[in-house]
Amino acid sequence: MPSDVPPSSSHPGLPTVTPPSGGMFFRLFGVPALIVGGLVLLLIVGQPLISKFGSYFLGRTWGSSSPEQFLRDLDTNNKDIRWRAANDLAQVLLRDDNLASDCTFALQLAERLRRTLDSSAPFERTHAEHAAKLSTDDEARERAKLEPDRDYVILLTQCLSHFIVPVGAPMLEEMAVQKSGLDPQALHTRRRQALWALANLGENLKRFDTLSAERQEAVRSQLESAIESREHADWAKKSLQCLKNREEGHPTVMGVDHVVEECANSDDPSLRELAAYVVNFWSGTPAENARMEKALVRLSYDTGKGEDDLEKLEAQKPPETGNLLSKFVEQEQTRSLVKKPGFRVQANATIALARHGSSKVRIGFLQTMLDEDELKSIFVVQAKKSGAEQPDQAAVVQTMLEALKAVAELHRKNPQFDLSSLLLNLDRLAHNPNPAIQTEAGRVVLALKNP
Repeated sequence: MPSDVPPSSSHPGLPTVTPPSGGMFFRLFGVPALIVGGLVLLLIVGQPLISKFGSYFLGRTWGSSSPEQFLRDLDTNNKDIRWRAANDLAQVLLRDDNLASDCTFALQLAERLRRTLDSSAPFERTHAEHAAKLSTDDEARERAKLEPDRDYVILLTQCLSHFIVPVGAPMLEEMAVQKSGLDPQALHTRRRQALWALANLGENLKRFDTLSAERQEAVRSQLESAIESREHADWAKKSLQCLKNREEGHPTVMGVDHVVEECANSDDPSLRELAAYVVNFWSGTPAENARMEKALVRLSYDTGKGEDDLEKLEAQKPPETGNLLSKFVEQEQTRSLVKKPGFRVQANATIALARHGSSKVRIGFLQTMLDEDELKSIFVVQAKKSGAEQPDQAAVVQTMLEALKAVAELHRKNPQFDLSSLLLNLDRLAHNPNPAIQTEAGRVVLALKNP
């Protein structure tokens, strides 16, 4: 459409259009060209410097710092830097076998954990003895003083569990069986952390078997040097013996069997549950395995003792004061419930027995774990305000998947064990609408029908 405004007239409010000047052309094109050229020149001239120092800066960006840098970050009083360093280290250790098998680095972290546990113990003991007598505000202030060391223990425990060399195992075991010296909530948390770490360490220890012969020899040499120099010789000696036993085909559990026995007798159901879980990741001598199996059989009939007390303990959890465990916890509008007392402990124990190929596994309980309708009545999600309940579908699916994998492992390790009573459940799950359940069940059915 033609314009009603003559070309010669100027529209009010619009600036006068003028042709670009030479200076504007320079700013638009000349300056960027100089910047790009300078960067290229710097790249060419500074290549030796980049080769020398670039790995440090790239490491700081992508989480592959040197042991020395990790130690500096973990030692700082800035809890945010500590937290990031611990999480970065955990990720790096999972993919860097050389760092994860660095015995010197692992021993340095273990020494820090030992020192922190020892230095904080008198203050923790005093707090545990007097906390009940303090007002809520005074107790919170006293607890806040303890949190830096508590956080440091959490971080070091997490880091040590990701190593291939088990130098931290003795201290993790000590923490897992501790029965006093902290207030009930802190003691409950620390023991749980230690059991989780032992499970993780047992899984990561298997990576030692996949190392090259040269790297395995380097690990042994580091441990032998530590023993000779008496630098935490006891930890190094136990680790060296554990690794040698694995190489010879006679693995040991470094005392984890006694931890399982002790925690299996705990009045805390969460510790009993985790004790059963830990066994999935450790296998040792016949005597060690027999001790763990005995504890698992007992746990597979768990009555749920202490579940009400644990719920009260969780309800009494102190308000957030910056503790790293509670800092990122959101206030949920629902809560997950297990309607059958002792079921979680029984399930973990049954899975562990199956994974070890034990003939003492409860077949009837495995049938329950493979029955979706029954699981929906056991695992529920409850709205906190209304109390309305619905099946916890995530827990149901996870339980069935773990049960299916356990059945497959039981059949592999103990092919003579009669599992025919599970075929009806397995056939039903092989037609489950959930693709993961359907696939896993199909594999188990084929394995059982075609031994």
